[in-house]
Amino acid sequence: MARMWECLSVLVLVFVAVHGQDEADAGAEGEVAAGAEGEAAAGAEDAEGKSAEGGDEEAWEYVEFLKADVNEKVEVILQKTLYEAREKKGLTVLEETVGKTLEQVMEIRESLLKRIKKIRKGEIQIDPEQNIKQEEMLSEFRMEIMTILLKLVDKDAATIDKLKEISKDLLRFKMSISNEVMRMLMLPQATTRTVTTQTGDCSECDVLKEISTKIENLVVCADKEEGEDVQDAEIVQEPEGNEAGAGQVCMPPAMYAMDLIGVNELIDNEIEGLYTSLITTTEEDTRLKQFEKLKDFKSLRETIDEMITKLMSETDDEKLKKLVKRSLGRVNTEQKTKLKDCQAQCGPGGCESCAADVLYDAIAKMNDYKTFFNNTDDEEAKKEFVRTDMIKYITENNNEARDILTKKATEGVIDECDQEKSEIYKMTKAPMWMLVNTTIFAGVDELEVMVDAMVTQLEELLKQYCGSDVVITVRTTDEGPNCEWEEYQQTKEYLIKVDDIIQEALFKAKDDSAQVTAILGFVDIQGLYDKRVKKLFEEELVCPDEVKVIKKEYMTQLSKCMAQFMNGKLKFSEMSRLQRISCTKELRNAMESRMGKLLQAELEKSLNEIEVASEANAIKSA
Repeated sequence: MARMWECLSVLVLVFVAVHGQDEADAGAEGEVAAGAEGEAAAGAEDAEGKSAEGGDEEAWEYVEFLKADVNEKVEVILQKTLYEAREKKGLTVLEETVGKTLEQVMEIRESLLKRIKKIRKGEIQIDPEQNIKQEEMLSEFRMEIMTILLKLVDKDAATIDKLKEISKDLLRFKMSISNEVMRMLMLPQATTRTVTTQTGDCSECDVLKEISTKIENLVVCADKEEGEDVQDAEIVQEPEGNEAGAGQVCMPPAMYAMDLIGVNELIDNEIEGLYTSLITTTEEDTRLKQFEKLKDFKSLRETIDEMITKLMSETDDEKLKKLVKRSLGRVNTEQKTKLKDCQAQCGPGGCESCAADVLYDAIAKMNDYKTFFNNTDDEEAKKEFVRTDMIKYITENNNEARDILTKKATEGVIDECDQEKSEIYKMTKAPMWMLVNTTIFAGVDELEVMVDAMVTQLEELLKQYCGSDVVITVRTTDEGPNCEWEEYQQTKEYLIKVDDIIQEALFKAKDDSAQVTAILGFVDIQGLYDKRVKKLFEEELVCPDEVKVIKKEYMTQLSKCMAQFMNGKLKFSEMSRLQRISCTKELRNAMESRMGKLLQAELEKSLNEIEVASEANAIKSA
């Protein structure tokens, strides 16, 4: 504990020293950065995260990311790196396989982190109506990948048993991705209708923001001198979306009570929503939080009621102003604090400070390191992991900071968002290099203490920017055909065709022509099944299991889907997305499940062959 406080004190001094540095440093860096204008422009255009052309929904863009940037990379690891390892020769096959797998899994982790970061920065458009919760799910996938990474860096990773375990973990991860893809496909189609619900995301802060804005405006207006920017009530129109700053639009003091009545209407609507939510919610933790909110809103309403009564009984403008300043000043401060707490608990998407993006990323990294520490005993691996990852992170931050300085040097000014980011990059740079130095010159115990101290300091900075007290922190062999591998490859072809049907005809059916597209797609799949069964019989049924699966599972389900869509009474354009996809989903699930079993069996065989080869080499060497 004493060591923790010592590191914490050193970090505090470093953060404070950096925070107090002269603007001269920024100016000097700006001159250097000005020469890097060409660099800053390079790569600025990124297609990911932009609004999809043709009205594509967020869900499908997310599906494309999961398939291309995650699922396909996992398949490469399973089908090439692990499966084909048996074809390699030499005594270091296992070590090479682990090294290559580690590199590929790190790429998947980077893809997930990159997308999470873009969502937090608003570079990827989120549709509130769909409530897809991309960031939440991607964070869960990131933790699954982190668990696999921990096993890969274990000192015993280069063994057959460990590789079998890792391959099973990758298969489970692949199934998690497939389940998420299917969850997206089964979402109700987005409509233009807006529904207000207690979602648990930052939309719940909107009412607090509106209440806080109205109360703050009253306090600021009451504090103005007589005649200062007070406009006649008859000609004042409140700007749309409450865009005016506090005190810019002021009602006469006699109308203060009317403003507060409007605040109470907002509170009443929120109380009604909470009562409704309490009736339908069964989870105990959620109910407790809603009770606390209900209690807070009721207390606020009573305070506002008392204030309205006092204002209605007074006619003198000066006395009305004094009443507001004296009685609403404390309420104003409390509401601003509650708003900041609410926004901070939503993560960086809720905190209006751009600095939160950087801080949340940094805290997430520190928590990754702590997880890593808890799951491996290899001290050198701990230090190497932190050192490599932190140097890369510092470099990325430096590049972004340089871009901001370049912008300031060329345009002469930067917005508040860039200014906040620039400050945070400067404040965190020295402490992060201290962390790197700790991995070089100190032991693991000190490194762990240093990471804990970094989390504490970063959370303190987050409070300053967001106001939250708590940071919310998972083939063919010589003996004959390889039935399992051939069936896996064939099923993969069927699955691609099924996904094409879902994308082109079922996910966003615009009219009845999509029904014909779907039926023709089913006919093509039927043709693939027939062709494969014919080939298997020509080969004297050496792979009988595959024939059974095709005829009893795939063909049976496909026939059901074709019969459903060929029903003359069916009004395809009136079907919901869930109704359109349900039957095809069953077919897809059957294929995915079968592929998982086949691939697991093949990986087991492949790794066992490596073990046999290693033992044979050892006997020869002896």
